[in-house]
Amino acid sequence: MPHPFTTFSEALSQPRSLYFGVVYQDGKYTANDPVSFFGRKLPDPELSFDTGNNKTLVNVHMNGSIKNVTVYSGSYYSDNIPGVWMCKDFREAGPYAYKVELGGKYYNLGSDDLPYVTSLLDNLFPVTEYQLEAAKATLLVYAPTSADGSKRLRGLVYGLLLENQSSQTLTGEVTLPSADTLPDQLFSGPDFCVQVLGHQADSDGIVSVVLAPGQTCWVPAIIYPAGDPCPRLVDEKGTLYWLNETWAYLRGITGQLKMDEDPFAAEFYERALLQCMGSLAMDSQDTLAGANWGTSPTTQFTWNKDMYYSLLPFHTAEPELFRQGMLWFLKHGVRPPGNRYEGGITHSLSNSLSSVVMAGLYYRSTGDKQLFLDHPEIHESICNLLEELLLTRKEDEPWLYPSVWLSDAYSLGDYHTGSNVIAWTALYHYSRIVDEVFSDTAGAERYRTIAGRIREDLEQLATAQGPFGRQYTEGISRYGNKLTNSIEKYNGKYKDFGMQFIWNLVEEGQVNLLHHDGEESDTILMPLYGYTSYDNETYKHYMQFSLSPHNPTYNPESRGIQWGDHSACTFPGYMNGMGMITDSASLSGEDGYLTRIRQLTDADGSLWWWPYNNGAAYGDVVRHNNCGKCGWASGVYAGLFVSDILGLAYDAPSRQLSFRPFSPSSSFTWDKVKLGSGYFSVAYRKTDDSVQATILNLCPVTITVITELRHDNAGKLMASASNGQDELNVHEELPARPDSRLFKQLLDPGCSITFALR
Repeated sequence: MPHPFTTFSEALSQPRSLYFGVVYQDGKYTANDPVSFFGRKLPDPELSFDTGNNKTLVNVHMNGSIKNVTVYSGSYYSDNIPGVWMCKDFREAGPYAYKVELGGKYYNLGSDDLPYVTSLLDNLFPVTEYQLEAAKATLLVYAPTSADGSKRLRGLVYGLLLENQSSQTLTGEVTLPSADTLPDQLFSGPDFCVQVLGHQADSDGIVSVVLAPGQTCWVPAIIYPAGDPCPRLVDEKGTLYWLNETWAYLRGITGQLKMDEDPFAAEFYERALLQCMGSLAMDSQDTLAGANWGTSPTTQFTWNKDMYYSLLPFHTAEPELFRQGMLWFLKHGVRPPGNRYEGGITHSLSNSLSSVVMAGLYYRSTGDKQLFLDHPEIHESICNLLEELLLTRKEDEPWLYPSVWLSDAYSLGDYHTGSNVIAWTALYHYSRIVDEVFSDTAGAERYRTIAGRIREDLEQLATAQGPFGRQYTEGISRYGNKLTNSIEKYNGKYKDFGMQFIWNLVEEGQVNLLHHDGEESDTILMPLYGYTSYDNETYKHYMQFSLSPHNPTYNPESRGIQWGDHSACTFPGYMNGMGMITDSASLSGEDGYLTRIRQLTDADGSLWWWPYNNGAAYGDVVRHNNCGKCGWASGVYAGLFVSDILGLAYDAPSRQLSFRPFSPSSSFTWDKVKLGSGYFSVAYRKTDDSVQATILNLCPVTITVITELRHDNAGKLMASASNGQDELNVHEELPARPDSRLFKQLLDPGCSITFALR
C-alpha cells in the first residue's frame, strides 16, 4: 500500500488478484485462472475466500456473503489420534448477507440470482462487486489489525459501498446482515452481534440511504462475539483507519513482490503465506491457541505438525508470531502419556523437537538474545529436552534417534530420516544460542559435535543408490537389510491406524523403506534448515525419485503421492517437485512442478489436503475430501520459495544478507521485504546476455551482503554503489561454483549495491 487511503472509493479502486477470483454471469461461473482444475468445479459451497487476523477467521462465499465467522478461546489437552493431543475452543456464526432496495427494486446480495465478480483486493481482502442497474454495490471483508500487529480485534468489518452511477437521485434502504439469533431461545441471546457504524438503523436493522448522482455511501457492519469491545474500538478511529492499518500489516508481512514473466508465482506466494496466517488460532489474551488444517473448515483439533509448517514461513515474515509459536510448542510439543499412547519424546521426534528448531530459526532471523536472557526458563526447558533426546540413543547404536510416529503415520524404520534431520537442525542451530547468548563454549561445541555425527550417519546410512543416483531413504533398519523393516515392528497397540497408510509398502512381511512418504516434509526442507544446499545431488535425486513411478507410494494418475486408504494423493507430496527445479520449464513450463501445483490451486489461491478421491481421473478434483485446506503445504511452499527460488536469507546475529537468486522463470523485484529483523528491497534481472542483482539496505545498521550470480560465461563484472558511479573495487570476490560468481560487500543503511554480469 503506497499511502493510507482517504476514502473507501479510493481503497476499493486498487487492483484485484489476476489469478484468484470468480465471475458469475448469465448463469455461468468462470474462475480467473483457466489452468486451475478447481476452476472447472463451480459452483461449490466448499469454495470460500478467507481472511482473518488469527483471533477472527472469516469464510466468504463466492457471492460475497459471509459463510462462517470463527473467534477462538483457549486450548486444552486431549487423547486423540497419533498427531493430535491438543484441542481449541471457538465460537462460530453465520451466514450473513446484505439486502438492498433502490428505486423500488430489491436485491439479495446473498443469493446467486444476480451477476457478480468476486476476487481479492490487492490479493489480500475478499471483495465482491454487483451491478444493480443504476448503482454499483461492492462488498468488502477484513479483520481489523494494527499496522504493527500488536492489536488484533475479535470481530470483523463487513462493509457495503453503494455508488450511484445514474443521472438521477436514488433513494432506498440497506438491510444489515441479521444477528446470529435463533427463534425461541428461552435462556440465551445471540453469541454474535451485528452493529452498524456511521448510520442510524431501525429496530429491524434497516438503514435509509439517499444517493445523488455520482455519490457513494459506505455502510459498515461490525460482526463480533457478544460482550467484546470490538465495535467500540473500531468506532473510536473509524473503519477506514482500521482498513489502512490492516492493509499495512499484511503488506508489511508480504512486501510487494512482482515477477513480470511469472506473475502467478508472485501472487501464489502471497496467498500461501496468508493461508498459513489464517490457519493459526489466537485467543483473547493474544496467545496462540492452536491451528486448523488451513483456513477452512475450523476444527477443534490441532495437528501439531500442521501448525508447525503453517508457522514456518513466519520466522522471516512475522517473527513475533513465530516466537509465540515456539513458546506454544515448548509447552505442547511433546505428547503427554494417555490411554492411547505412551507419549514422550519418541512418540513423534519431529513434533517433540519443534520448539528447539523454532528457537534456532528465530535467533538466526532476529538475533534476539534478550528473549532468552530475560526468560532463562526457555533455555532450561530446551536443554532438558535435548538431554532427554540424547538419552534415547544406546551406546552401541549409530548417532541417530528413534521415533514412532511422524504425524498420523509411522516414522518408518528404526531410524527415520526426516525425524533425524530435525534432530540435526535442533542441535545445530541451538548450539549457536548456547554459544552466543549464554557464552557456554563447551556446551555449544558438544551440541555441534553431536549434530555433526548425526549428519555423518545420515549421509552414510540413510542414503542408497536409487534410479537417478545416490539418494536419501525414508528410513533405515538397525539390523539386516537396512532398506526393509519387518511388519512385526508395527504390530503394536493401535496398529490399525498406522497400517492404513503403508499397505502399498508391504511385501512378504517386509516394509520397503526405499520410498517417500507424501507427508514427510523435513527432507525437502533440508536447504532451508541449512542441512544441505538446494543443488545437492543426493537431495535432488531423492526429490526426483519421490515423484516418479520408482517410488512405491507414487500414484501415476494423480501424479502425486498416495495417502493410504484416504486419497490418491496428499498435497505436501507435490511440494517435493519444488526441490528439483532446474530451469524455467521445470518450474512454470507446461509440465513444470509449479504448474502442477497451480492446476490444483483453488480459485481463492488455497490448496486442499486431499484433492483426489481414490480412483479419480487426473483433473477430476474434489475440495473437502475429509480434510480441509492445507496450511502445511502452503507453509512448505512459502518457505522454500523465499530461501531457494528467490534465494534470500538473512542471518541477523552476523548481520549478513545472502542473495543468491535462482528464479528460473522470471526476473523480479521485491520491495520492503521483511526477513526477520532485516528489511530490504531487492531486484533481480536477467536477459539473454546479462544478469543483475540489486540490494537496498533498509536496516538501521550496516550489513554484509553475499551475492551469487549464475552465468553461462564469465562475463564482465559491473558493480555500482548507491551514488550510481562504477566502483569496481568496493567488493570482494569469493570462491564459487563453476557456473556462478560470488561477491561480498558491506552496505550502509539506506545504501544500495548493484552487481551485473554482462
